[in-house]
Amino acid sequence: MRVTGPVSDADQVAAADACFQRSDTETAEVLLRGVLAREPAREDAAMLLARVLQSRGRMGAAAQVLLACCQANAFTPGLCLRCVWFVRQCDRHRVAEQICREAMARPGAPPELLLLAGHIARESGDFTAARSRYVAALEAGVDLDRHHVLGALANTRRYTDAADPEIARFAAYFGDAHHPPRPRASAGFALAKAQGDLAKYAEAAPTLRAANAMVRAAQPWDARAWERFVGVRRQERVAAASAGADSAFRPVFIVGVPRTGTTLTASLLAHATGARDRGELRALRFIAGQLVAGKHLGSRLALDESASLYRMLAVQDDAPAPYYLDQDPLNFRWLHIVAALFPQARVIHLRRSPRDTALSLWCQDFAYPEMAFAYGFDTIAAFMAGEDALMRHWCETLPVPVFELEYEDLVGDADATLVRLRAFIGAPARAGGAATLEDAPVQSASVWQARQPVYTTSVGRWRHYLPFESGLARFAESTSRPKT
Repeated sequence: MRVTGPVSDADQVAAADACFQRSDTETAEVLLRGVLAREPAREDAAMLLARVLQSRGRMGAAAQVLLACCQANAFTPGLCLRCVWFVRQCDRHRVAEQICREAMARPGAPPELLLLAGHIARESGDFTAARSRYVAALEAGVDLDRHHVLGALANTRRYTDAADPEIARFAAYFGDAHHPPRPRASAGFALAKAQGDLAKYAEAAPTLRAANAMVRAAQPWDARAWERFVGVRRQERVAAASAGADSAFRPVFIVGVPRTGTTLTASLLAHATGARDRGELRALRFIAGQLVAGKHLGSRLALDESASLYRMLAVQDDAPAPYYLDQDPLNFRWLHIVAALFPQARVIHLRRSPRDTALSLWCQDFAYPEMAFAYGFDTIAAFMAGEDALMRHWCETLPVPVFELEYEDLVGDADATLVRLRAFIGAPARAGGAATLEDAPVQSASVWQARQPVYTTSVGRWRHYLPFESGLARFAESTSRPKT
């Protein structure tokens, strides 16, 4: 394709941006690649090209563009920080790690880059490297009022010594009222995590009550709005996408209340079947929001476009895989749209002891405002009731098969459970049984658990806390719905 346009490279970048805004991504890419061929160190062109490629699901290509830009700029730390942030959003952690290593080998790496490099290592399962980078960020003077480093540091290991200086640091920051409440709460969750590791549940419970109260005051959750949301979803009707949709694309949606085992399930199933684990893809929630806001649920054209967009964002520019796993637990809100877009889809619904689920939520500091329900047992109960009502409705009304999976069955006998899951999605066992695909980065709160061997010590964990936190008594000890 031959493109004629403005003379200066700055004008060509502006022209490419205009093309991108009107969805002419092909012309935008040609213009930007021409600019970068002449000026490979040009950051504005590289960043815009990365955005163009990301919008088309070409995450690997986007990451390579930013790696090349960093190389052309001799891995300038400030530029690397911006590029790593973007590459991380593309889930291309190997490229992000390469940029981080090169940037940290040069003088003047800012503490924010050290912190981000720690996140990259932790999400990739390298907790030793993550710890060293978090410590380096602290030593470099990272602003704890802006960055929740203490909470991240606490989730890189288990604490075995009450005299560990890190615990004292958590306690000191948490107890200092001169700091803003939100980062203090993060330090409180870190302190409670260490206290729990040391089996000091009588100390952990009041720490958690205080930390949760701080977040709740700053980030309230509207139970009535959630009830209305569930009611509206139960009344909505969605037209089917065209019958000519790509039936060879086989998505598997792993859903449930957060902290019920969705990340673990996806990781084990990917290893067992060769499925591509896309982590918490967050594409369906965007598409569903656009369809609902635009009142397009009855438009076959809009649904066809949505199906194509989701497929592009799931498949990306990797080698093809037989199945694609989307482990965003909150996708349970939009299963009527899943059924309309992908009648060939499969849904795995995680259930776990309500008391263990509630405790796990209450013990965790979350990065997203939509998790604001997790900071009080009353709001957790309201959210869980809505999730249960909506899942019952979907199971009764939608044609898409749903596998009801108990977390306790998964950790109690993973091999037998995986046999059932493979049969449900129609996947044969992988030859040799061992995984060959790169593990998907884990950016959810379950990053530590997902990287450990399957264990059962979290089953019945609520018993340690019930004597010190009566709010757990409102929840049932175990699920009671029939299994698939």
